[in-house]
Amino acid sequence: MWNSEWEYRNQEYLKERYEEKMSGKRPYHPVRKIICKGCGREFYTNIETKKYCLYGLCGNRGYQKELSQKRLEARQDRVCKVCGKVFTPKRSDGIYCSNACRQKAYRQGVTDS
Repeated sequence: MWNSEWEYRNQEYLKERYEEKMSGKRPYHPVRKIICKGCGREFYTNIETKKYCLYGLCGNRGYQKELSQKRLEARQDRVCKVCGKVFTPKRSDGIYCSNACRQKAYRQGVTDS
């Protein structure tokens, strides 16, 4: 059994050790409380660099959340090429504010040819 699996199964024990640490009985115990970046629940761990309650369950989910947040921050407001309205695109390559504007631009391109 891996250390992270043991921690996942023994949360009550680790919670007790954490409470003892916070009360001052065992101030140097390495247990710390984290919020899992995958599922968002409280989790107690001895591992210094741990971010997820169990990597197999929450690791990929948390990684995908971090990626989508980075992409959201990277997107910036743009001006629609058809109506001139300022909008935040849902995708990084979006150039129209709505499906109606996208379709209007397509129809203008088809009839101009």
